[in-house]
Amino acid sequence: MLTKTDAIVLKGMKYRDTSKIVTFYTRRFGKLKGVAKGARQMKSKFGAALEPMTNVALVLYRKEHRDLQLVSQCDIIKPYKKIHSEFDRMTAAMSVLELVNQLTHDEEENAALYSLLLGTLDELERASRRFVNLVYAFQIRLAGLFGFEPSLDQCGSCGRRVDEFAGEGSAVFQLSKGAIVCPRCAPQQAQHAYEREFCRAPSSSRGRRSEQTKSNAKISVQTLRVLQRLFRAKLDSVSALEYSKATGNEIDATLRLYLRQHFEDLKPLKSLEIHNRMANRDSVA
Repeated sequence: MLTKTDAIVLKGMKYRDTSKIVTFYTRRFGKLKGVAKGARQMKSKFGAALEPMTNVALVLYRKEHRDLQLVSQCDIIKPYKKIHSEFDRMTAAMSVLELVNQLTHDEEENAALYSLLLGTLDELERASRRFVNLVYAFQIRLAGLFGFEPSLDQCGSCGRRVDEFAGEGSAVFQLSKGAIVCPRCAPQQAQHAYEREFCRAPSSSRGRRSEQTKSNAKISVQTLRVLQRLFRAKLDSVSALEYSKATGNEIDATLRLYLRQHFEDLKPLKSLEIHNRMANRDSVA
């Protein structure tokens, strides 16, 4: 059946001599793979429409229970020129696409996730700074869409609001529950030694053991407040959030732990690691 849907191009790979297999995340069907015949020919009708990080109008011959659909037509809706031409925007965008590709199954419709993905790419195209904020916002909101929405406003034990225990030291983030426990309620021995276990480990193996075995993460109130904004604020305001490098490291580590707690097969996001290395190098320079 000939079918139309809007889509985001997630990735592509060579297929036979002149064709491509392209992975899309679509508005109507979720993730699906399609064969674009002749896409690698010099005068292909697809042009640049099959490049990752492109918003397209997709026409395909779709048959249920078939692994590969046949792409008939693919036209660009939004080319995201800045994302494709600026390395820091590109690595941020690729991080988001990597996450979607890893965590979604073929042909499971999720209109809310499509809207979140599209909105994040739109803001990455418009933003002028702190592109990684949009990646972090996407990560925590995606967790919510999959049923793992964290509760970041108050202690899950006594109900005290974050502002009430702001001067008492670090809280504990219960990764399995997505709940915050204030310093008064959290026994000291249950706190995860964030700085020792995660931050100082080499980037190639950073935190893997702790991700798999620890169920709690120590978290500063400053980081908690930024996470609240990343989760609740409008996407168009997220890139304006300012915080220290130490807070940024803790945000990155906390979200990495949280996602690995709930998505056991999640692999490190290579594009995000590249983005963060480049950002750290620029800040030192």
